[in-house]
Amino acid sequence: MNTTDSKRLAELQENTPLADAARRVLSIRLEAVRDCLGQALNATKDRRKSVHALRVASRRAVAALDVFADCLPRRVFKEARNAMRTLRRAVGTARDWDVLLQQLARKLGAAADSDRAPLDMLRGYALAHRLPAQSRLEAACPDHPFGFDRLMARCVAAVRVRNTEPVSFGGHLRPIVARLVANLDTRAAEGDGDWDRLHDVRIAGKRLRYTLELVPEAFGGPMQTHLGPALARLQEVLGEVNDSFNASRLLRQLVNGMTDCAPEAAVAYGEVLEAQAAAHEAVMQRGREAYREWLRDWDASEMQDALRAICPDARGRGHGRAGLTASRPADPTLILGRTA
Repeated sequence: MNTTDSKRLAELQENTPLADAARRVLSIRLEAVRDCLGQALNATKDRRKSVHALRVASRRAVAALDVFADCLPRRVFKEARNAMRTLRRAVGTARDWDVLLQQLARKLGAAADSDRAPLDMLRGYALAHRLPAQSRLEAACPDHPFGFDRLMARCVAAVRVRNTEPVSFGGHLRPIVARLVANLDTRAAEGDGDWDRLHDVRIAGKRLRYTLELVPEAFGGPMQTHLGPALARLQEVLGEVNDSFNASRLLRQLVNGMTDCAPEAAVAYGEVLEAQAAAHEAVMQRGREAYREWLRDWDASEMQDALRAICPDARGRGHGRAGLTASRPADPTLILGRTA
């Protein structure tokens, strides 16, 4: 989130009227998507950075739409959320290939001569998918920029508060935060023996973080000193796990496909690709351990106090984490069925 947007959000207070807060937040979040979209479609350099920024902006916009769903007519909410979902999926595909290409560039820089041919082959494979991913991103917004401007204007203009009594932003937001915290706790309590579960925890943490960002003043102290850094750390840890998961899955799919369709390629490239997959799976295992450390901090009394300071109903119960260590870690070689 840039400095200007942070300042505009900082003007919101817990007692800000809900309709005013909805218009301000939706404007900020949707404008960010529009600006990042223009950069991702038209960037002449560092497109990778622009695509990543668009992915984050679209997720923040979805979080804002969900927070203010009750303030929008169903038709307008559904239109905006569907548009964000289509865009997020398109940009997510492009981003995943960008991450792999960036990893390969680093590996090629330090690779032995004997490893260059397989890595070059893999880079060509990634490029063959990244180029059409850009076309799909462009197809997701055919009337950019004016179509998105119209959608944004419809959202902001349609904001209404149906309650007969005045509703404050803080009063509206706190029950939502409580539900998001409960969702994160539920996902974490399911254990980490399955990579899908860690992916679910990551998404739950993102939703909570992007919602808490909306009221830095009302949630200032605990948010800045405890919850913000903790949720950012969770994203960093599980983001690395997710990147390595995607890379490992792709590598093993390639090896299996070559074995079936081009055995000579499997002989020439398989050993190096298997070694790369194993390296990513080691990163995944280290990430699981880092996540367990994060979870111990999240369950500590100091963090629970910070959560209760923001929303008294958000926590206050102990969590058994039997599934965390009792469940057998998933075999990284048997992960091809997961949907990213």
